Amino acid sequence: MKEKLTIKNIILLMILIFIICVFFFLLFVRPKLILTYNNLNIDSEITVELNNTFDIKAHLEYLNKDMKNKIKINGNVDVNKVGSYELIYTAKIFIYKLEKKIIVNVIDKIPPTISLIGNTESNACSVNSYVEEGYTALDNYDGDITDKVVIENNVNERIYKVKDSSNNEVSVTRKINITDTLGPTIKLKGSENVYVIQNGTYKESGYEIVDNCDSNITNIKIENNVNTKEVGVYTINYTATDSSNNTSTIKRYVYVYNPNTAVNMNGSEKGVIFLTFDDGPSTYTSKILDILKKYNIKATFFVTSNGSDKLIKREYDEGHTVALHTATHSYKKVYASVDDYFKDLDKVKTRVKNITQEDATIIRFPGGSSNTVSKFNKGIMTILTNEVLNRGYHYFDWNISVEDAGSCANKKSTSDKEKCIYNNFVKGLSKNKMNVVLMHDIKSYTANKLEDMIKFAISKNYTFDKITMDTTQIHHKVNN
Repeated sequence: MKEKLTIKNIILLMILIFIICVFFFLLFVRPKLILTYNNLNIDSEITVELNNTFDIKAHLEYLNKDMKNKIKINGNVDVNKVGSYELIYTAKIFIYKLEKKIIVNVIDKIPPTISLIGNTESNACSVNSYVEEGYTALDNYDGDITDKVVIENNVNERIYKVKDSSNNEVSVTRKINITDTLGPTIKLKGSENVYVIQNGTYKESGYEIVDNCDSNITNIKIENNVNTKEVGVYTINYTATDSSNNTSTIKRYVYVYNPNTAVNMNGSEKGVIFLTFDDGPSTYTSKILDILKKYNIKATFFVTSNGSDKLIKREYDEGHTVALHTATHSYKKVYASVDDYFKDLDKVKTRVKNITQEDATIIRFPGGSSNTVSKFNKGIMTILTNEVLNRGYHYFDWNISVEDAGSCANKKSTSDKEKCIYNNFVKGLSKNKMNVVLMHDIKSYTANKLEDMIKFAISKNYTFDKITMDTTQIHHKVNN
């Protein structure tokens, strides 16, 4: 017998049917989370250029309503930094939990710039021999990337390439015109000015030739009209021509002179006094410099390894010639051999170079070139007097000695010594010759009497000068 439906059962049935309908409605009518960028739906990622703003629009559609106020966003994007960033969009409606992950790729699409320093079109013997003038490479994101530039050489151009960290690449080209317009460079060995005693022998020191394009220059012409039998100034012309017919010429001047007259080619040294001081510096050098400064006189100091560097610096700074004498002044050591002589000379030369920053090339032999103390080594002075000239030095003896290290030094009293050197100075002067005066700035009586000697010379209308590489060399007769 069928059970009759009651009102209660009907109500329960209706509730069940409602629940089933709601279930099927919720099952088939789901909310949608929609992301768009530039009016296009986003699936999984988007690309944004560096430093540009972007706007992702998020919509939550449910029952024809936009419920975007329920959407939450996790994650950040730095548009000023290249990279990949994750954004997570979430929403919860009833039983539904929605989530969508988006990757935002911030990229740099701007290539670097390369700037060439110098000429964009240059001349060179070849692309490989072109001397780089420089370049810079800058990137909007990486900054200075000059060190990443790669250079490639073609036949007549140099190509500069660079990539930034995002692989944006750029290249620029410098055109190289293959040509040679420069003549060879000729460098004389030895001195540009060579002094040869009349009836002596001129010895060619040689030369070096360097060319910007040619590795070996063989087209060389030398014009030499030197006549050592006659006093005069002679010119030697050196001319070199490269394979492109570029020509260069350099001159060497040879002064043939008579040491007995000691007059230079234009006669300007007659009557000039060249005050020279050996063996210093010493405690008396300052007084000598003060006197020279007072009368505005320039002198020549043949220095040793003794004394203060500051005094040598003062000599140089006040315009005097700092010349070379000897490091040790030991005849046995200095004249033992050619090598020993130059080892000694190089020591004092190095000292002067360290103080003045210049190479001194004016020298005076210990004891003079006419010394006989070197006779323990037969012929050494004959060799050295030629060898120093070959190496570019000028050596100076003297034709007036005040004997402050000789006969006057043997006088008993200081006043006698001063009187002795003064008389030797006065007697030695002549208006018909250049007057190279030997003194020693290690002697107190020389410093004491210097001002009187200068006053006398001035009263007789003598002039003073310092020795330079253009001064006629005074040479004694070599006795060994």
